Amino acid sequence: MKRFALLNMLWLVFALGQAQTETNSEATHAEVEPIKFGKHSSGHAITIKTIAMTHNDDLLVGISWGEGKMEFAEPSSDADQSRRGRSNRSGRGLSSLPVIVALDENKDGEISAEEIKNAEKALVSLDADGDGKLSDSEVRPSGRDIERQSGGRARSSDKPQAEINRILEFGTPDEIVELAREVEPRQFFEAMRDMEYEDRRKLMGELPDEIRQQFRNRRSGVEGRRSGRERSDRGGRSDRERSARGSDRPEQRGNRGPLSVDDLFSHTYSIRIVSPNGSIKAEWPMPDDGPHPKMIHNCEDGTVYVAGHGKIASYDKNGKRLAMADFDQISGSKSLAAGLFVSDRHVFLAVGTGNSMRATEDIYRFNRDLTSPKKIIEQQYGCCSHIDMQVMNGELLIAENSRHRVNRFSLDGTKLGRWGKRDRTGIEGFAACCNPVNIDIGPDNVLYTAESGVGRIKKYTPDGKFLGVVGYVDTTEFDRGGKLAAQTCYIPIEVNKDASRVYVMDVRANLIRVLAPKKK
Repeated sequence: MKRFALLNMLWLVFALGQAQTETNSEATHAEVEPIKFGKHSSGHAITIKTIAMTHNDDLLVGISWGEGKMEFAEPSSDADQSRRGRSNRSGRGLSSLPVIVALDENKDGEISAEEIKNAEKALVSLDADGDGKLSDSEVRPSGRDIERQSGGRARSSDKPQAEINRILEFGTPDEIVELAREVEPRQFFEAMRDMEYEDRRKLMGELPDEIRQQFRNRRSGVEGRRSGRERSDRGGRSDRERSARGSDRPEQRGNRGPLSVDDLFSHTYSIRIVSPNGSIKAEWPMPDDGPHPKMIHNCEDGTVYVAGHGKIASYDKNGKRLAMADFDQISGSKSLAAGLFVSDRHVFLAVGTGNSMRATEDIYRFNRDLTSPKKIIEQQYGCCSHIDMQVMNGELLIAENSRHRVNRFSLDGTKLGRWGKRDRTGIEGFAACCNPVNIDIGPDNVLYTAESGVGRIKKYTPDGKFLGVVGYVDTTEFDRGGKLAAQTCYIPIEVNKDASRVYVMDVRANLIRVLAPKKK
């Protein structure tokens, strides 16, 4: 009987692995030849910035070239390999299952004859509730187990360090305040250690005075790497001195992120019209006074909207500029275009702040002639000042990627609902550090989502019903936030009229990947 139970358990493990493989094989599309970009006629290498699709199924591609160089983090050794042959896209195979972890006593990746003999004892250790049976939840990996495998730190406290990290990355201000009241300052500051200085300062500024005072009293000199010394700006003034002088230096919104590092150099910009086979149909030079093509949207009447650092403009179908607005002036600070969508009546522009998973965006609405700007939504969380938007069924959908969800608003900014969740093992939720990072509308009013870090394209109804996996593209792998995630988490997606082609921009490889239906 014991041997029979053991065989049943091993069969269950095998079945779980098969289910994962079968889920991955259900993708309807596969990668075909990508669209590549070489050198410009000037002799400089081309950097692609963003993509959009015309109603003739051509692509509008924002490009730049010049003396500067894009600075990308090097992927891990296994990230260079093709992912198409992998059976488990989450980056974890059966070795992550508690059953295998329990059986593999010496952690060598194999179940030896001796370990099989001791299987009964190992399996009993998984029976957390002591009912003599192993439930589904007891044989699947827990969130805390996954965090340990991915490098998270587990602490001997009521709340694991991985959970503290998650709340600081994705929690609401109220959740963060509650966390600060609950945990030791040591744990709180440990989670803050890898944040950018400005993000740490902003987070601490949101805490009530009494909590900050408690931290000062209890932290025993621990606050990141400051070692008791106050940081000072380039002018030599400390935080306290700047505060006393009334913060005369304005807050820097939309600080230059990895995708815009080339703007620090002498670069030239243009928009190329590219056919589905990659041939160049036309090219529109972008004037020096902007905007730089960080975001592009094409309308049915042929009007094209372009947004970049501080400016947004409209163009006719021949590339002649029609109107331009300065959203640095509108927002009152230096701004970064983080997202763009144009409906039949309005232009929706996301203005970004920050360069981490705690970066936030405010949503402005313009008339089509770029007049009457109005802020309609505040503080959406989009990693590294990237947040995608679509209008479907009279609603504005915002992919709030740092919180792994899609938010639904009316066109005047009234909150209507939300859907989506973080899920590192399942297929219906969103994986990695910040997804869905980009979205697009396909035929039959289907919403397509793109997940960076796993290269996964899926589709949903506008209200969040999962419709299936479209396909996978080769991409840099990551699961947690960091420099690598910041530099490769923007992957705009465009779907043509009949979904026979899905285009995904790969900023790391500087090409556009193409998914086409699998041959039957």
